[in-house]
Parts: sequence; C-alpha cells; structure tokens
Amino acid sequence: MKKQGRRRRTIFAVPAAIGAACLMGLFLGLTGDGLGDLLAWLLVGLAPLTIAAVLLRRSPN
Repeated sequence: MKKQGRRRRTIFAVPAAIGAACLMGLFLGLTGDGLGDLLAWLLVGLAPLTIAAVLLRRSPN
C-alpha cells in the first residue's frame, strides 16, 4: 500500500509543479509590472514548452 502512494506522489509531482508555476505566472501577470511581466510570461509559457518538448522527443510509431 505504501509503494502505491509513493508512486502516485512521484507521478503527480511534476504536473502539480507546472500548474503551480502557471498560477503564479497568472497572478504575477495581473499584479506585476516590468520584470514581473517578464517572469509571468516565462511561468505561463512553461506548460506549452513542456508539452512541445515531450511531443518532439517522442519517437514516431
């Protein structure tokens, strides 16, 4: 039982971190100015960049 709980935690850790980064980026985009806007773009753009990297890395079957 413990092994399955640990596996779930590791599976959902990266998507949760990407989601938290996107939320932080959205918050910064609404409240920040200047450097905050740049950081917001980077944080929000993390999810599409991650998806593109995974799709490009996959081998065609």
